[in-house]
Amino acid sequence: MFALSRRLTESYTPTPVPAATSAGFAAGTILQGTYRIVSPLAEGGFGEVYLAAHTRLPGRYAVKVLHRNLVRNEEALTRFRQEAEITSTLRHPHIVQVFDFNVAPSGVPYLVMELLEGQLLTHRILEAGALEPRTAAKIVDQIAQGLHVAHARGVVHRDLKPDNVMLLASDGMRDFVKVMDFGVSQARWRPQVGNSDHIAGTPQYMAPEQACGLQDQIDHRSDQFSLAAIAYTMLTGREPFWGDDMVAILHQVVEATPPVPSQLLPALSAEIDAVIMRGLSKQSADRYPDTLAFAAALRAAIEGAAAEPPADAAGAEPPRVTVTSDFTPPPLSTPMATGLVTERLIRHTRRKMFKLPRRLAMAALIGAALFLWFSPVTRGPTRAAVKRAVNHVQPLLGNLAAAIHMR
Repeated sequence: MFALSRRLTESYTPTPVPAATSAGFAAGTILQGTYRIVSPLAEGGFGEVYLAAHTRLPGRYAVKVLHRNLVRNEEALTRFRQEAEITSTLRHPHIVQVFDFNVAPSGVPYLVMELLEGQLLTHRILEAGALEPRTAAKIVDQIAQGLHVAHARGVVHRDLKPDNVMLLASDGMRDFVKVMDFGVSQARWRPQVGNSDHIAGTPQYMAPEQACGLQDQIDHRSDQFSLAAIAYTMLTGREPFWGDDMVAILHQVVEATPPVPSQLLPALSAEIDAVIMRGLSKQSADRYPDTLAFAAALRAAIEGAAAEPPADAAGAEPPRVTVTSDFTPPPLSTPMATGLVTERLIRHTRRKMFKLPRRLAMAALIGAALFLWFSPVTRGPTRAAVKRAVNHVQPLLGNLAAAIHMR
């Protein structure tokens, strides 16, 4: 049976919650006189999700509640409100709708969303392995449409990944896409939330500019990189970047080029390889102009490959790809597990990335100093200059020592 990394199975599987949780929303609780809690649906690192009914109208909703222990966390609270404010401005069939935001009498904030009854893209990949290319292209196309509307509104998702893509059956159409969770998104019309030295996103799917914490370079092309990583995962059954820990993954995102998709699944064409790898370009300027252009190029490459199937592959099932990993993710209950990486991690990553350049620069400086000190051409002026500097500094040090002594 195909498997992605242990991170996918552990961090993406919702955990059932009891009838009354830390938020205190037991069945029958009525919020704002309008939404009646029916039953719990799932629990994640930041909160719980409940099934709710309207008290005056037919229809069902999902109520997302922030964990009580995060209510006093200013950044978590701001991000929760941001998700409601930003998502409510994005009206598109492929973006989850948010209808309301409020605070319960207990002081716990909640938002009311459309109820999505379907399957996470993550679970589809875990069950099926590498998806049929035309199915993958259809999913990418819908995600791109939703993102394009968000980008036109100045919103960058910043945490696009299979766990934030829901597949529904809608009006007889299978795999109707809904993009979810704009909690760490960035909007040009909204002030930045939290420390600018934080990395927002999930390492396996974030763009290099995100991994480096280059906030001023994050734009719609960063989401395109994430979409290309999702397409890679759907087509091959494995993530393009993975490792033993998050620092190793971030280093891969910035420095390493993943194997082309056809290297993992030979049935894929060179044209598909070219589209995916351009979407995964390290420099945002080398990617496609927007997500629609990326989706169109991928669709054309897949349709072109389907029009001329190899003679020996007619009717054959695409091979399964088995990938395992020893990487153990942080516990799901840790708020940082799937969204934010602290400044400690970004400093560690930067040190790892720039260790060699720093050493080379230090060696160059030492070499230049030795040349100036010992070269017959420069040693006279250099030593004279050093002697003058010492003569100037000595009186200052004497005065400083005297002042300290008087105190």
